Amino acid sequence: MGSPRSYRIAEISWTPSTTFSTNSNGSCRIDDRTERRIVEKAEYVGAAVSLLAEKRDSISFDTYRTDREQRDVVEREFETAIEACIDIGEMVLGATNLDVPETNAGVFHELGNRSMIDAAIAERMAQAAGFRNVLSHRYGNEIDDRHVYNFLQEELPLFRIYLEEVRSLLDRSA
Repeated sequence: MGSPRSYRIAEISWTPSTTFSTNSNGSCRIDDRTERRIVEKAEYVGAAVSLLAEKRDSISFDTYRTDREQRDVVEREFETAIEACIDIGEMVLGATNLDVPETNAGVFHELGNRSMIDAAIAERMAQAAGFRNVLSHRYGNEIDDRHVYNFLQEELPLFRIYLEEVRSLLDRSA
């Protein structure tokens, strides 16, 4: 079978395992295809966070507020990075044969309720899912530029923490 592949994603050293345990349902297997999809999504999140960090470090609120192109890039990167995190959560829940919640926030709540990730991180990711919904379904003046800019300034570490939580979950052996 060879040695496990190792990845560097969002400054996290990631060597996926194909077995993990859920506190309530024993062990389950994550097949190679699902593992690859999780890693691809995590790589996407890492790239999006890197781009967002560049924006965070290079634009003021006034520039953000007045430059539509800057706003569009930031909003789209947040939307797709959060969506990728939701997808990862859905794949993890699906691999455990648990029902996947109908709402995006519910995915994170379920991960937290099952102690698959830290409950506080699950709650913050659930809030991020709500933020993603605003970005996806509203536009122009309906989006609070100050809120998006503050999220850009303060919440980027959340993505790395979430990926670390998922990696830790996948690394647990049965």
